[in-house]
Formats: sequence, C-alpha cells, structure tokens
Amino acid sequence: MGASGEVIATIEAALLEGASVKRVIDIKVANAGEDLVVGAKVDLPAELTMKEVSVVLHQAKRRIRAAVPEATLIYVEPDVWVDPNAVQPTTSAIVTLSYD
Repeated sequence: MGASGEVIATIEAALLEGASVKRVIDIKVANAGEDLVVGAKVDLPAELTMKEVSVVLHQAKRRIRAAVPEATLIYVEPDVWVDPNAVQPTTSAIVTLSYD
C-alpha cells in the first residue's frame, strides 16, 4: 500500500526545491512497516558532472527526509525526461556521451 496523494505531493515539492532538479519524472512510495520507502526519478541538467549529480541527489534525499520524516528508505535516481508527445526523440536527448 502506498502513501496518500498529499505525501506524494510533499515529496515532489521537496525534490523540486533543488535548483538542479528540472522535473520529477516518477515517484513511487511504499509502506515498510511504519516506514516509507521512496523511489524517485528526476531530470537533471546534462552538463552536470558525476560529482555534482551525487551532491544534488544527496541534497534531494535530505529535503525529502526533512519534509516527510517517516520516509526512511529513499532512492533518488537521475534520469532523462523525454516528452511523450515528441514525434521521435533525438539521440542526444536519450544518450549520455562519455567525456573521457
């Protein structure tokens, strides 16, 4: 059983407080006893370094914990949002190139 719409909206608002989180792609919330397990996918700017992505995701988790204290297991994953109404996404919209 998942969380109420109000809790999900609170989690989404906490994620979007971060300047680098462009969009929340998906949120899943499940009960684990008295705890909540939160899984979220967020759209981040492609130009962020891996270190910057790690910091953004860590800060996002902290904001969720502050907003919803019963959320004890939190997984936030970077992803790429592709407009479902787009005729065909460009390769650069869905592929991250190596910078090595």
